[in-house]
Amino acid sequence: MKLMNETELSDLYNKYTEYLKRFQDPNLDLLIEELGQRLLSSTYSTKIDDGYCGPGGIIKFALDSFSIANKFAKSIENEIPSPVISKKSLALITLLFPIGRLGDLENEQFVEQTSDWHRNKLGQLYEYNEKCSKMSVPHRTLFLLQHYGVKISAEEMIGIICSTGMHFEENKFYLHNISELVQLCTHAIDIAYEREKSATKQGKNS
Repeated sequence: MKLMNETELSDLYNKYTEYLKRFQDPNLDLLIEELGQRLLSSTYSTKIDDGYCGPGGIIKFALDSFSIANKFAKSIENEIPSPVISKKSLALITLLFPIGRLGDLENEQFVEQTSDWHRNKLGQLYEYNEKCSKMSVPHRTLFLLQHYGVKISAEEMIGIICSTGMHFEENKFYLHNISELVQLCTHAIDIAYEREKSATKQGKNS
């Protein structure tokens, strides 16, 4: 992901918040009011090669995943029988799953890397913040949502839990018992991440 200027970051944030306003949930509005600027300035990953590295990384990952999931949903609408896909739940899972990468209520999960060697040799622009409480991204996302009183369904919760990928041991429990919606969302998230990593690699080699 190329570093975005202020105008690009502003456009990204406005697009993201416009989608979230459509939920018409005052609790979600409060979450964004209090955490939105932190989300915008935060990175999703520590290394350039890992994708979505840099300010706006969390939000861009969410928007890319949402866009891909929407395309998938539209492509299967004409299938017979057509699976029931809730557009609201699709949007909630893909737009909110990465917010746990932000950190806890007071501390960012990642801070800027101070070692020139790590930055120049490894492309590691950020490092873990020791002040931030340890928690997986999905679990912290769920914590933030419950802290602000954002209600979600059991299916949406499973979608967020499985957003890290079905290949992880902790998610295999759900592998043979997840809905079409969750499968679609997790697949879209995987594709968004792999596309971003590939684009980052190609950008470095060009």
